[in-house]
Amino acid sequence: MTHVTLDRKKALAFLSSFGENVEDLLVMVAGARLTGTIAYDTHYLRRHMLVPHDDVKSEGNLGISDLKKVVQFCKKAKGAKVVFTQQDMGKQLTVKCDSMTLKVPTMSSINSYSKVPFVEKILKQTEKSMFTTYKDKQLEAHGTIDITNLKSVSSFKNFFAYPNFMISLHPEENEFFLRAGKQGTMQLTIDIELTDVEGPNQRFESKFGKWLMDCTSLLDEGSAVLHMGENTFLFIQQDNSFLVIKNEA
Repeated sequence: MTHVTLDRKKALAFLSSFGENVEDLLVMVAGARLTGTIAYDTHYLRRHMLVPHDDVKSEGNLGISDLKKVVQFCKKAKGAKVVFTQQDMGKQLTVKCDSMTLKVPTMSSINSYSKVPFVEKILKQTEKSMFTTYKDKQLEAHGTIDITNLKSVSSFKNFFAYPNFMISLHPEENEFFLRAGKQGTMQLTIDIELTDVEGPNQRFESKFGKWLMDCTSLLDEGSAVLHMGENTFLFIQQDNSFLVIKNEA
């Protein structure tokens, strides 16, 4: 049986951080860490949460088939701690906070996790290469940015009739540049200083679809390390998360 006790507010923040359209979630409990991972055709997100080792009574997986209801329960509960227990995948998930208990039927498979093993098999090679390659493509531009303005892109959903995006990285000029919208229509540009750069004196560009707006909302405040090449996915590393955004072919 998986059994873990969490700070209610931290559990709420963690479970709410995978996107408003995510219906279910697989959480792995190992050591003093919780890991949630999702993969879709548009993006991949892996997020960690550290917990006191003593709060993990037994390790394993938590399958949450109705993530929104569990999030709602954590919002409405008033206790400081929330306890998650589950006998096995496909078995009932129990969430307890003080005198309140929520019992959630759980499917044997989690939809948001179904693509994860395949994606991680490929990403393992990218991480092994220190983010210099992805499949047969080179990731040649690397650097760190403050994420605040990039994260704000998600709030411009109603601005664009044609919400397509172009991101460019120029290591030599310490530049991260984003342009939203087609020429001749409403356009938004964001120019952010790129620091701790690695890469040649060259501009690397990649185009993204409307899903970029939702993906940027998944980022944490603070800094992020970026990796990208010409016409490649965008790889974003933060302290407790790793986000991969698919480009537009």
